[in-house]
Amino acid sequence: MNREEAQQLLELCRPGNVDDRQDPVLAEAFALLETDAELKVWFDQQQALDAQISEHMNSIEVPADLKASILAGMRLHQAHAPAPSPAAAPAPAPKPATDTVNAAIPFTSAAPQGPVAEPSEQAPHTTRPRAWWQSPWTGIAALFVIMMAIMNVPRNTQSTLEESAALAGLPPVIQFLSNEIDQLTAPRLERRDDRAENLTTFLASNHSPTPNTIPDCLGEMPTIGCITYEYEGAKLSMICFKGGQTYHLITADKSTYPDKLPLEPELFQCSGKAFKIWVEGEQVNILSVKGTTEDIPEFI
Repeated sequence: MNREEAQQLLELCRPGNVDDRQDPVLAEAFALLETDAELKVWFDQQQALDAQISEHMNSIEVPADLKASILAGMRLHQAHAPAPSPAAAPAPAPKPATDTVNAAIPFTSAAPQGPVAEPSEQAPHTTRPRAWWQSPWTGIAALFVIMMAIMNVPRNTQSTLEESAALAGLPPVIQFLSNEIDQLTAPRLERRDDRAENLTTFLASNHSPTPNTIPDCLGEMPTIGCITYEYEGAKLSMICFKGGQTYHLITADKSTYPDKLPLEPELFQCSGKAFKIWVEGEQVNILSVKGTTEDIPEFI
């Protein structure tokens, strides 16, 4: 099985679902996942995205009268549905031919008599077309438009304001890094290697910030790769570690760091990720991991 085939199977795996991970159909794909670092990064990102979508969908509050509205629309449609057309009436029997005797008698009589009128055929029944706004489908379509509008309206204005206020309190560099991590894929890495020393050598050769020291616990983890960013005139380098989940260690020079320098290590939370910032000598280090601030390891 190659990577592309494994990705097609792993896309079927629901985040946090134990049964999917034990599915024999996915067993070979999960086995490849253990040996392919790029596939592991891709899978973690896909699972995080699926979890965010699932969380958003589960948070949508269904209107209390939604079921009643749908049933009412169905009843309206049934009431206005056209009745089945009646069976076609049998064709009238042909009129018997006039005998020759009667045909020879001229049409004169004592009492003037007009021609006998044949019974006229009944005019076909016509139904006045219903206006477009009377169509039951219009009501059903309107119902779904309302549903979509409800789904796109913030669930709670107060909670939205609170989230905005919390986001406003984040250092801009944290917001920038959070967005970049969400978009990070293995092909975007500038160098892929499972040894941290090879990545730090690569960063130093490109005059990018290189961490003076790597925390002991991170040092025991294999690496995935590294990437650099330019932000507000500062160069940021990121090394990705693989240890149960993906850790991102970002390093910047203290002299060019674009935000206020923390006096003590600081914790932040943004878009489902936790960040820890601390100053070490002439460098600023940031550690990020998916989850809450409680998921930041205590080895810093």
